[in-house]
Amino acid sequence: MMPLTPLLFTVFVPLLVMEEHATAERYKRPRRVLNWYWYATLLGWNLTTTWWVVNSTLIGGIFANLANAGLMMIPLALYRFTRQKLGTDQKGQMLGYFSLVLYWMGFEHIHLSWDLSWPWLTLGNAFAEYPSWVQWYEWSGVFGGTLWVLLGNLLIYFAFFAGGWRFHVRPLIITALYILLPISLGLILYATHEEKGEAHEIVILQPNIDPFTEKFIGTENFIPYDQQVARFIEMSKTQLTENTDYLLWPETAIDGPNEEGYFERNPVLRTIEHFKKGYPELSLLSGLTSYQRYASKETPTARYSEDVGHYDVFNTAWFVGDNGHDTTYHKSKLVPGVEIMPYPQVLGFISETLFDLGGTSGGFGLQDERTVFEDSEENAGVAPSICYESIYGDYMAQFIRNGAEYIFIITNDAWWGNTAGHKQHFAYARLRAIENRRSIARCANTGISGFINQRGDVLQRTTYWEPAVIRGSIQ
Repeated sequence: MMPLTPLLFTVFVPLLVMEEHATAERYKRPRRVLNWYWYATLLGWNLTTTWWVVNSTLIGGIFANLANAGLMMIPLALYRFTRQKLGTDQKGQMLGYFSLVLYWMGFEHIHLSWDLSWPWLTLGNAFAEYPSWVQWYEWSGVFGGTLWVLLGNLLIYFAFFAGGWRFHVRPLIITALYILLPISLGLILYATHEEKGEAHEIVILQPNIDPFTEKFIGTENFIPYDQQVARFIEMSKTQLTENTDYLLWPETAIDGPNEEGYFERNPVLRTIEHFKKGYPELSLLSGLTSYQRYASKETPTARYSEDVGHYDVFNTAWFVGDNGHDTTYHKSKLVPGVEIMPYPQVLGFISETLFDLGGTSGGFGLQDERTVFEDSEENAGVAPSICYESIYGDYMAQFIRNGAEYIFIITNDAWWGNTAGHKQHFAYARLRAIENRRSIARCANTGISGFINQRGDVLQRTTYWEPAVIRGSIQ
């Protein structure tokens, strides 16, 4: 993040210098020494960027940082093995160095899709505070940024450090051009970009309810669900107008036993629908905890209890359109441990607490399709991204392929406290706007909430950990 982002083009250089330094002439066990050098460096990277996970769970945060540094060792080990196998001639050595690019990008790709997914430190994410530099992400996504960074590191290493430090003007010029030309392209695209689409007025609610002490039943100062909803309604009314098209409430704004197929029987949800009837042109998107019963164990995530039978619990986005009809979408990129137990056949003996990275508690169901919400009047499809999902570029692009004209992000970043976590999460949304050229409205329980346009500019944002209601128009 700012202002250290440009140093990304040098971060792998020390790792390569360490490999060159760890020789049999200097150490009895050079491989072991190198592995410790590498691991200590990667662990330092993880700790300085994602230490805040410990605010959600101390044990889980420590494990996440230790484990992720270990996983990052895999592409480095494969790179070293490949270099050794390809020989010492110049061609073999160059192919060996280039294999680092392939292995690291392969690692990032896998880290987006397996059960222990943690793509927070994808290299291309680091330009989130510099959206004008990477407007070309609309073609390449964040992996284009990862490739740019990796090749830049190799270029700097070859020019200045391979075989010992040396300084020459020509490599310096080539390196500067390599870094500056993509930035220049980004700046040109940024300056010439024109926002597309019709503007709609949106109101975002940031209720600022503490999930540790107030939000959920059983917590110390639990606020009853009907009182929470009453607060949401009164706060929302302060900014709603007859021209407001969408109202956003955050992730799990409505908790409790909300059975799908029977929402009309739920007094809390009936209160919300009654409130919305006072604004006939309004569509509401809210987070909701819901469950669905089955006659048998129909899904791998289904649970069983004698009172309910087989059922799935979902972290849900609930959409009530201007016509009064409601639709749901179930969060399907789930937080390891707290929302999904990674590889339960192997890791089931480990407590969920170990993996908890922040979120609501319990094992959740999911769905295969990316649901796009639509109302009857505005004809603008809405992508309902829930929290963690907004980190995944291709996952979000599936909403766009299904017809979404907006991206609405609902989240609850209070689990991490007032740390860099919620700031990084907000910044990553700017990259999703560029990749998909879609405006974003982001609604967070405790912040940061805000509006982002199609080139990644923040048009309006709230202050963290303060109740707020904001209104804005995006295209």
